[in-house]
Amino acid sequence: MDNMEELRRLRGEIDELDKALVAAFLKRQALGESVARAKAKGNMALVDQAREERVLEAALEGVGGEYKDEVRSFVRNIITLSKIRQQKTALPRSGELLPASGAWKTENVRAAYQGIPGAWGEQSAYTVFPDAEKISCEYFENVFTSVKKGEADFGLVPIENSQTGAVGETYDLLRRHSCYIVGQIWIGIRQCLLGVPGADMNDVREVLSKPEGLDQCRGFLINQHWELTAARNTAVAARTVAERGDKRYAAIGSERAAELYGLGILARDITDDKNNKTRFIVIADRPIYGPNSNIISVNFTTAHRSGALSSVLERFALAGINLSRIESRPISGERYRFFADLQANILDENAVSALRQAAVNCDYFEVLGCYGNL
Repeated sequence: MDNMEELRRLRGEIDELDKALVAAFLKRQALGESVARAKAKGNMALVDQAREERVLEAALEGVGGEYKDEVRSFVRNIITLSKIRQQKTALPRSGELLPASGAWKTENVRAAYQGIPGAWGEQSAYTVFPDAEKISCEYFENVFTSVKKGEADFGLVPIENSQTGAVGETYDLLRRHSCYIVGQIWIGIRQCLLGVPGADMNDVREVLSKPEGLDQCRGFLINQHWELTAARNTAVAARTVAERGDKRYAAIGSERAAELYGLGILARDITDDKNNKTRFIVIADRPIYGPNSNIISVNFTTAHRSGALSSVLERFALAGINLSRIESRPISGERYRFFADLQANILDENAVSALRQAAVNCDYFEVLGCYGNL
């Protein structure tokens, strides 16, 4: 028998095995549907983590070390597909990942931001909604409540900075208030040292700014012997310095804050990273998305076991969906809530399928929005 004949024989055996595997898989899926109907009739939970682990352990019995990882992945994939089928069978209306898209409001828009005039939040509001009524909020949470109560059509809050990282409070508030992300924008951050008219750097003894502002200018500040004081935001710091009218006080903030509060600029562009920028998200009380939306943000929790997070992220990798960002926030004990950004569109069936597969591997799964850059 020559090599080609041997190859044809081997491929023929593989083809027969594939047919048997597909037949066995279809039979297993049908049994899974029966299980789902029985669970629904008995008002039982669809997911049984202990049962899944027993099935996996049984499948691995007698499997050699060389193939153990492959068999584990194979069985986990079968379990995932079975759970998807069970979910559709028992809960046919539970598949809505994101409500239908609303429409962008274009007239009489009200946009809320955290801070006072001169804050970077106000700058983001002017950039996205130049003609809107701007609503100043004292705290980040006030932005979310303004949107939920209908006092504002949109809210703008920072979610990450290229230098100092994630804004953890924003992630927590997204979960707490169930707002949707409908857009994002990156704002270049050019911090300045601001002082009262006539002051110079030799007069300064104390510098006020929000903690992130101080961190962003750490290289500039480390060579000075100034006391550093945290403020609610950079604009509040600037206003405080203006109100005190004392040359010993300075603030880190924007040029606009200097103009608004009558301060002089003692030093320009003092941010350590000259490419420093902050990502602001636009939130609304209902999702807004379309064909050009290219980011899906999700929030989920997993079982506290080895490989639980990997089994969720694997769904996106297998679908060819890039994960552009992931953050974790502690819940209790050793458990965490995860927030992830995917480069995909909720209108794409491939993305929807990956999201459903990820969801059945989670204890909790929520789509926070599908959106794009503004």
